Amino acid sequence: TWRTASNDPTMRSTVIGLLILDGTPSWKRLRERVERLTRVVPVLRQRPLRGFFGVASPRLAVDPNFDLDLHLRRLRLAGRGSWNSLLEEARRMSLTDFDRDRPLWEMTLVEGLPGHHSALIMKLHHSIADGQATVMIGLSLFELGVDPNPDEPQAPAAPEPSNPSVADVSLADIADNVRRGIGAAEKVAELFVDLAKGTLTDPVGTWTSALSTLASVGRFAAVPDGPLSPLMTGRGTTYHFAGFELPFANLRNAAKSRDRSVNDAFMAAVGLGMDRYHARHDAVADDLRFNVPISLRGDPGDRSGQTSNAVTIARFTPPVAGLSVEERMDSAHESVARWREEPALRFADPLAEVSWLVPVPVLAQAARASDVTTSNVPGPPIPLYLAGCRIIGMCPLVATIGAAVNVTMVTYDGKVFVGISAD
Repeated sequence: TWRTASNDPTMRSTVIGLLILDGTPSWKRLRERVERLTRVVPVLRQRPLRGFFGVASPRLAVDPNFDLDLHLRRLRLAGRGSWNSLLEEARRMSLTDFDRDRPLWEMTLVEGLPGHHSALIMKLHHSIADGQATVMIGLSLFELGVDPNPDEPQAPAAPEPSNPSVADVSLADIADNVRRGIGAAEKVAELFVDLAKGTLTDPVGTWTSALSTLASVGRFAAVPDGPLSPLMTGRGTTYHFAGFELPFANLRNAAKSRDRSVNDAFMAAVGLGMDRYHARHDAVADDLRFNVPISLRGDPGDRSGQTSNAVTIARFTPPVAGLSVEERMDSAHESVARWREEPALRFADPLAEVSWLVPVPVLAQAARASDVTTSNVPGPPIPLYLAGCRIIGMCPLVATIGAAVNVTMVTYDGKVFVGISAD
């Protein structure tokens, strides 16, 4: 994620959380909350460090020059303000690169919205947080009422700054890569030993399983030729945002009445929208390539912790044109179920390590072959507050990251908030 975003502008990997507040929060309290947040979630004080060599993830270390006021600011929209101008401000933030020598986040309080509302735009680099981690980070910022949380634990002390040299970082990278190489060699040796033992005791079952796993890895790592849509073929370096809300009960009941999950209904709705979009432009998309992040949290070997990026990307090509609602939900359900059973998911981390050896243009080509990215992020079911104001909406706005369209859904306080970014 870091490498492709740094080397290809169409792969910019920005997550925007747009919070709508029922008033204007106390700036002093908001600043104190964000200061506390950076102590509770240390990654918000850490900057990326790069060594002499490129074949390694950037390391993170506490910024010795951390300055909260470089990451948190406030502004007032011109004139009477509007929701469209708020989305434009969010878009500007999303399309503006991070300072890569500082922690990878920003927040902007936007005042002057209709109805005396305000908004907080939270911007994170996707390499340090996926959608679920972004919600978890937010929960450390929010409050349970208008007044400060009475029983909230005291924030820890600010983490000690660290300023290693490029040589130190490079040596640490080398040591890590040597450990990874040794670990990979040991894992391969274990696989060969298991294969040899299985060949003696159950040759048919052993080789059937081995070939199935190889085929799964091939499907997982395959680079598609291009998008399937006859209409959404071009890719640019900019995108536009839109967002809307609807009652969560409507979506949940639509899914429940067909014995399907909320995610099945969400993906079916996106498929229906794409079908209607193509029809409106006198085109037909029989199938589309969907990218769907699948969380690895709780899987064996997951070392991600709560606030990080812990997803892998599943790719399906469900039928789109002319399906009934039931058929769309069934297709979504079966596609996700098949991917969750793929043996290659057990190798998500090793494949991510190997991806550092794959040239960025190849990775970018695979991403741009996607038509639609969808993501469903469960949010808090109760109302939350921030610095004296109630949060009345939280809209997820995620960069397209190579796809033509990104549609992300967050549930919050009985509502569904859908954010759309479109190339």
